[in-house]
Amino acid sequence: MKRWGDICETWGQGLVFFLAACLVSLASCLGVASADHLSPKHDPWSQPWELERLALLEVPEGMVPVPGGPFLMGSDPKVDRAAGPQEQPQRPVTLDAFEIDRYEVTNVHYLRFVLATGAAWPEFWMQDPFLEKMASHPVIGVSWGEAMAYCRWVGKRLPTEAEWEKAARGEDGRMFPWGNEPAGWMKSNIAHSGSKRGFKYPPLANVNRYDKGVSPYGVHQMAGNVSEWVSDWFDPEYYRSSLPDNPTGPATGELKVFRGGSWNEDPEVARSAGRNGGTPDRRSYLTGLRCAKSGISDQPSAISYQLTKTP
Repeated sequence: MKRWGDICETWGQGLVFFLAACLVSLASCLGVASADHLSPKHDPWSQPWELERLALLEVPEGMVPVPGGPFLMGSDPKVDRAAGPQEQPQRPVTLDAFEIDRYEVTNVHYLRFVLATGAAWPEFWMQDPFLEKMASHPVIGVSWGEAMAYCRWVGKRLPTEAEWEKAARGEDGRMFPWGNEPAGWMKSNIAHSGSKRGFKYPPLANVNRYDKGVSPYGVHQMAGNVSEWVSDWFDPEYYRSSLPDNPTGPATGELKVFRGGSWNEDPEVARSAGRNGGTPDRRSYLTGLRCAKSGISDQPSAISYQLTKTP
Protein backbone atom coordinates (compact mmCIF):
# COMPACT_ATOMS: atom_id res chain seq x y z
CA MET A 1 0.00 0.00 0.00
CA LYS A 2 1.11 3.57 -0.68
CA ARG A 3 1.93 5.75 2.28
CA TRP A 4 -0.25 8.79 2.87
CA GLY A 5 2.69 11.07 2.02
CA ASP A 6 3.18 9.36 -1.34
CA ILE A 7 -0.52 9.70 -2.12
CA CYS A 8 -0.45 13.40 -1.29
CA GLU A 9 2.64 13.94 -3.41
CA THR A 10 1.08 12.16 -6.39
CA TRP A 11 -2.16 14.12 -5.97
CA GLY A 12 -0.23 17.38 -5.73
CA GLN A 13 1.71 16.69 -8.93
CA GLY A 14 -1.52 15.87 -10.71
CA LEU A 15 -3.07 19.14 -9.52
CA VAL A 16 -0.08 21.11 -10.83
CA PHE A 17 -0.34 19.51 -14.28
CA PHE A 18 -4.13 20.05 -14.30
CA LEU A 19 -3.76 23.76 -13.46
CA ALA A 20 -1.04 24.18 -16.08
CA ALA A 21 -3.29 22.61 -18.70
CA CYS A 22 -6.12 24.94 -17.68
CA LEU A 23 -3.88 27.97 -18.08
CA VAL A 24 -2.76 26.85 -21.55
CA SER A 25 -6.37 26.25 -22.54
CA LEU A 26 -7.45 29.66 -21.18
CA ALA A 27 -4.64 31.40 -23.06
CA SER A 28 -5.72 29.69 -26.25
CA CYS A 29 -9.33 30.78 -25.74
CA LEU A 30 -8.23 34.38 -25.15
CA GLY A 31 -6.12 34.35 -28.29
CA VAL A 32 -2.81 34.54 -26.43
CA ALA A 33 -0.07 32.97 -28.55
CA SER A 34 2.50 30.75 -26.89
CA ALA A 35 6.11 30.83 -28.03
CA ASP A 36 7.22 27.80 -30.01
CA HIS A 37 10.97 27.58 -29.48
CA LEU A 38 11.21 24.36 -31.48
CA SER A 39 9.95 25.95 -34.68
CA PRO A 40 12.19 27.73 -37.21
CA LYS A 41 9.27 30.19 -37.63
CA HIS A 42 9.79 31.52 -34.11
CA ASP A 43 10.77 35.19 -34.38
CA PRO A 44 14.54 35.43 -33.71
CA TRP A 45 14.27 39.21 -33.37
CA SER A 46 12.11 39.10 -30.25
CA GLN A 47 15.11 40.08 -28.11
CA PRO A 48 17.46 41.83 -30.54
CA TRP A 49 19.91 43.19 -27.98
CA GLU A 50 20.27 39.81 -26.33
CA LEU A 51 20.97 38.25 -29.72
CA GLU A 52 23.58 40.88 -30.49
CA ARG A 53 25.24 40.31 -27.12
CA LEU A 54 25.46 36.58 -27.83
CA ALA A 55 26.81 37.23 -31.32
CA LEU A 56 29.72 39.20 -29.84
CA LEU A 57 30.83 36.43 -27.50
CA GLU A 58 34.33 35.09 -28.11
CA VAL A 59 34.36 31.46 -29.24
CA PRO A 60 37.15 29.19 -30.52
CA GLU A 61 37.95 29.72 -34.18
CA GLY A 62 40.71 29.65 -36.77
CA MET A 63 41.91 27.35 -39.52
CA VAL A 64 44.82 24.95 -39.90
CA PRO A 65 46.83 24.20 -43.07
CA VAL A 66 46.87 20.72 -44.53
CA PRO A 67 49.79 20.28 -46.94
CA GLY A 68 49.32 18.85 -50.39
CA GLY A 69 50.42 15.33 -51.24
CA PRO A 70 49.23 11.73 -50.92
CA PHE A 71 47.48 9.96 -48.06
CA LEU A 72 45.77 6.61 -47.54
CA MET A 73 42.01 6.95 -48.04
CA GLY A 74 39.47 4.27 -47.19
CA SER A 75 39.81 1.12 -45.11
CA ASP A 76 41.70 -2.15 -45.30
CA PRO A 77 39.50 -4.86 -43.72
CA LYS A 78 42.63 -6.82 -42.78
CA VAL A 79 43.64 -3.94 -40.51
CA ASP A 80 40.27 -2.46 -39.57
CA ARG A 81 37.67 -5.08 -38.66
CA ALA A 82 34.92 -2.46 -38.63
CA ALA A 83 35.57 -1.52 -42.27
CA GLY A 84 32.43 -1.48 -44.38
CA PRO A 85 32.23 -2.21 -48.12
CA GLN A 86 31.52 1.48 -48.87
CA GLU A 87 34.99 2.30 -47.46
CA GLN A 88 36.87 -0.04 -49.78
CA PRO A 89 39.29 -0.37 -51.38
CA GLN A 90 41.87 1.57 -49.42
CA ARG A 91 44.08 3.44 -51.87
CA PRO A 92 46.50 6.39 -52.10
CA VAL A 93 44.84 9.70 -52.95
CA THR A 94 46.68 12.93 -53.69
CA LEU A 95 45.26 16.31 -52.72
CA ASP A 96 46.27 19.90 -53.29
CA ALA A 97 47.03 21.95 -50.17
CA PHE A 98 44.02 23.38 -48.34
CA GLU A 99 42.91 24.81 -45.03
CA ILE A 100 40.20 23.49 -42.75
CA ASP A 101 38.48 24.87 -39.66
CA ARG A 102 40.30 23.85 -36.52
CA TYR A 103 36.94 23.58 -34.73
CA GLU A 104 33.36 22.77 -35.61
CA VAL A 105 31.14 25.76 -36.38
CA THR A 106 29.62 26.98 -33.11
CA ASN A 107 26.21 28.34 -32.22
CA VAL A 108 27.71 31.84 -32.01
CA HIS A 109 29.23 31.58 -35.49
CA TYR A 110 25.92 30.45 -36.93
CA LEU A 111 24.02 33.15 -35.05
CA ARG A 112 26.17 35.79 -36.74
CA PHE A 113 25.19 34.27 -40.09
CA VAL A 114 21.50 34.28 -39.14
CA LEU A 115 21.60 37.91 -38.02
CA ALA A 116 23.48 39.04 -41.13
CA THR A 117 21.45 37.15 -43.73
CA GLY A 118 18.03 36.54 -42.21
CA ALA A 119 18.45 32.78 -42.60
CA ALA A 120 16.18 30.52 -40.57
CA TRP A 121 17.60 29.61 -37.21
CA PRO A 122 18.05 25.95 -36.31
CA GLU A 123 15.05 24.36 -34.62
CA PHE A 124 17.26 23.02 -31.84
CA TRP A 125 17.88 26.55 -30.55
CA MET A 126 15.34 26.22 -27.79
CA GLN A 127 16.11 29.56 -26.11
CA ASP A 128 16.38 33.07 -27.62
CA PRO A 129 18.21 31.59 -29.38
CA PHE A 130 20.37 29.52 -26.96
CA LEU A 131 21.77 29.68 -23.46
CA GLU A 132 25.15 31.36 -23.09
CA LYS A 133 26.70 28.11 -21.84
CA MET A 134 25.91 26.65 -25.29
CA ALA A 135 27.80 29.39 -27.14
CA SER A 136 30.82 27.18 -27.90
CA HIS A 137 28.76 24.06 -28.63
CA PRO A 138 28.64 23.04 -32.29
CA VAL A 139 25.55 24.19 -34.13
CA ILE A 140 23.19 21.30 -34.95
CA GLY A 141 20.07 20.82 -37.03
CA VAL A 142 21.56 22.44 -40.14
CA SER A 143 20.79 21.04 -43.58
CA TRP A 144 23.43 20.48 -46.23
CA GLY A 145 22.21 23.53 -48.16
CA GLU A 146 22.33 25.69 -45.04
CA ALA A 147 25.83 24.43 -44.29
CA MET A 148 26.91 25.37 -47.82
CA ALA A 149 25.33 28.82 -47.44
CA TYR A 150 27.12 29.45 -44.14
CA CYS A 151 30.51 28.47 -45.58
CA ARG A 152 29.99 30.75 -48.58
CA TRP A 153 29.04 33.60 -46.26
CA VAL A 154 32.38 33.34 -44.44
CA GLY A 155 34.30 33.08 -47.70
CA LYS A 156 34.90 29.36 -47.48
CA ARG A 157 33.28 26.11 -48.66
CA LEU A 158 32.46 22.68 -47.38
CA PRO A 159 35.45 20.30 -47.53
CA THR A 160 35.40 17.46 -49.99
CA GLU A 161 35.12 13.99 -48.53
CA ALA A 162 38.80 13.35 -49.34
CA GLU A 163 39.91 16.62 -47.72
CA TRP A 164 37.91 15.87 -44.59
CA GLU A 165 39.43 12.40 -44.28
CA LYS A 166 43.01 13.57 -44.75
CA ALA A 167 42.51 16.34 -42.18
CA ALA A 168 41.11 13.75 -39.78
CA ARG A 169 43.69 10.97 -40.08
CA GLY A 170 46.83 12.33 -41.70
CA GLU A 171 48.77 10.34 -44.28
CA ASP A 172 49.20 6.92 -42.65
CA GLY A 173 45.68 5.46 -42.76
CA ARG A 174 45.12 5.50 -38.99
CA MET A 175 41.63 4.55 -37.84
CA PHE A 176 41.04 7.56 -35.58
CA PRO A 177 42.57 11.04 -35.50
CA TRP A 178 44.81 10.03 -32.59
CA GLY A 179 45.85 6.61 -33.96
CA ASN A 180 44.53 3.06 -33.97
CA GLU A 181 43.80 2.64 -30.27
CA PRO A 182 40.10 2.63 -29.30
CA ALA A 183 38.29 5.84 -28.48
CA GLY A 184 38.35 6.71 -24.80
CA TRP A 185 36.59 9.16 -22.53
CA MET A 186 39.54 11.57 -22.69
CA LYS A 187 39.78 11.72 -26.49
CA SER A 188 36.32 12.14 -27.88
CA ASN A 189 32.66 12.86 -27.21
CA ILE A 190 31.44 9.49 -28.49
CA ALA A 191 28.78 7.22 -27.02
CA HIS A 192 30.38 4.64 -24.77
CA SER A 193 28.88 1.96 -22.58
CA GLY A 194 27.04 3.81 -19.81
CA SER A 195 26.71 7.06 -21.76
CA LYS A 196 23.63 9.13 -21.03
CA ARG A 197 21.48 9.46 -24.12
CA GLY A 198 18.15 10.91 -25.09
CA PHE A 199 18.44 14.38 -23.55
CA LYS A 200 16.05 17.04 -24.79
CA TYR A 201 19.16 19.02 -25.66
CA PRO A 202 22.09 16.79 -26.70
CA PRO A 203 25.06 16.37 -24.34
CA LEU A 204 27.39 18.27 -26.64
CA ALA A 205 30.86 19.47 -25.70
CA ASN A 206 32.57 22.77 -26.42
CA VAL A 207 34.33 22.56 -29.76
CA ASN A 208 37.79 23.05 -28.24
CA ARG A 209 37.49 20.13 -25.81
CA TYR A 210 39.36 16.81 -26.10
CA ASP A 211 42.76 18.14 -27.10
CA LYS A 212 44.17 14.63 -26.53
CA GLY A 213 42.20 13.43 -29.54
CA VAL A 214 43.21 16.00 -32.15
CA SER A 215 44.25 14.96 -35.65
CA PRO A 216 47.88 15.02 -36.87
CA TYR A 217 47.24 18.58 -38.10
CA GLY A 218 45.73 19.76 -34.83
CA VAL A 219 42.07 19.63 -35.89
CA HIS A 220 39.66 19.11 -32.97
CA GLN A 221 36.79 16.65 -32.69
CA MET A 222 36.82 14.98 -36.06
CA ALA A 223 35.61 11.93 -34.16
CA GLY A 224 32.43 12.46 -32.18
CA ASN A 225 30.58 15.48 -30.79
CA VAL A 226 28.70 16.00 -34.09
CA SER A 227 29.05 14.44 -37.49
CA GLU A 228 29.85 16.95 -40.23
CA TRP A 229 28.55 17.64 -43.72
CA VAL A 230 30.99 17.50 -46.64
CA SER A 231 30.41 18.56 -50.23
CA ASP A 232 30.24 15.17 -51.99
CA TRP A 233 27.28 13.16 -53.14
CA PHE A 234 27.20 9.71 -51.50
CA ASP A 235 27.73 6.57 -53.57
CA PRO A 236 28.61 3.36 -51.65
CA GLU A 237 30.61 2.08 -54.65
CA TYR A 238 32.37 5.32 -55.53
CA TYR A 239 35.75 4.27 -54.17
CA ARG A 240 36.05 1.55 -56.82
CA SER A 241 36.27 4.13 -59.59
CA SER A 242 37.19 7.45 -57.97
CA LEU A 243 40.00 9.58 -59.31
CA PRO A 244 43.38 9.32 -57.54
CA ASP A 245 43.90 13.10 -57.57
CA ASN A 246 41.57 15.58 -55.84
CA PRO A 247 38.39 13.46 -56.01
CA THR A 248 35.16 15.40 -55.53
CA GLY A 249 32.64 12.57 -55.48
CA PRO A 250 29.96 11.54 -57.98
CA ALA A 251 28.47 14.17 -60.27
CA THR A 252 24.93 13.52 -59.02
CA GLY A 253 23.10 11.56 -56.34
CA GLU A 254 20.29 11.55 -53.82
CA LEU A 255 22.30 11.65 -50.59
CA LYS A 256 25.07 13.92 -49.34
CA VAL A 257 27.97 12.60 -47.26
CA PHE A 258 28.47 13.40 -43.59
CA ARG A 259 31.48 12.23 -41.60
CA GLY A 260 32.90 11.74 -38.13
CA GLY A 261 30.17 10.21 -35.96
CA SER A 262 28.52 11.99 -33.04
CA TRP A 263 27.97 12.06 -29.28
CA ASN A 264 25.16 9.50 -29.66
CA GLU A 265 26.84 6.93 -31.91
CA ASP A 266 29.23 4.06 -31.34
CA PRO A 267 32.99 4.58 -31.78
CA GLU A 268 32.97 2.46 -34.96
CA VAL A 269 30.83 5.10 -36.65
CA ALA A 270 33.34 7.80 -35.74
CA ARG A 271 36.32 6.15 -37.44
CA SER A 272 38.07 8.51 -39.83
CA ALA A 273 37.17 6.39 -42.86
CA GLY A 274 33.53 5.91 -41.85
CA ARG A 275 31.00 7.18 -44.39
CA ASN A 276 27.33 8.06 -44.02
CA GLY A 277 24.78 9.73 -46.27
CA GLY A 278 21.62 11.77 -45.79
CA THR A 279 19.25 13.77 -47.96
CA PRO A 280 20.38 17.37 -48.48
CA ASP A 281 17.41 18.63 -46.46
CA ARG A 282 18.25 16.41 -43.46
CA ARG A 283 18.40 18.39 -40.21
CA SER A 284 19.65 16.29 -37.33
CA TYR A 285 20.61 16.85 -33.71
CA LEU A 286 23.63 14.66 -34.53
CA THR A 287 25.05 16.72 -37.41
CA GLY A 288 26.87 20.05 -37.77
CA LEU A 289 29.64 21.33 -40.01
CA ARG A 290 33.08 22.81 -40.46
CA CYS A 291 34.42 24.70 -43.48
CA ALA A 292 37.48 24.52 -45.72
CA LYS A 293 39.35 26.75 -48.15
CA SER A 294 41.56 25.94 -51.13
CA GLY A 295 45.26 26.73 -50.85
CA ILE A 296 47.11 27.92 -47.77
CA SER A 297 46.92 31.56 -46.71
CA ASP A 298 49.62 33.51 -44.92
CA GLN A 299 46.95 35.47 -43.04
CA PRO A 300 45.06 34.29 -39.94
CA SER A 301 41.66 32.89 -40.88
CA ALA A 302 39.38 34.60 -38.40
CA ILE A 303 36.25 36.51 -39.31
CA SER A 304 35.35 39.50 -37.18
CA TYR A 305 31.75 40.28 -36.42
CA GLN A 306 30.64 43.87 -36.01
CA LEU A 307 27.17 45.13 -35.32
CA THR A 308 25.79 47.95 -37.38
CA LYS A 309 23.37 49.85 -35.19
CA THR A 310 20.92 52.28 -36.68
CA PRO A 311 20.53 55.58 -34.76
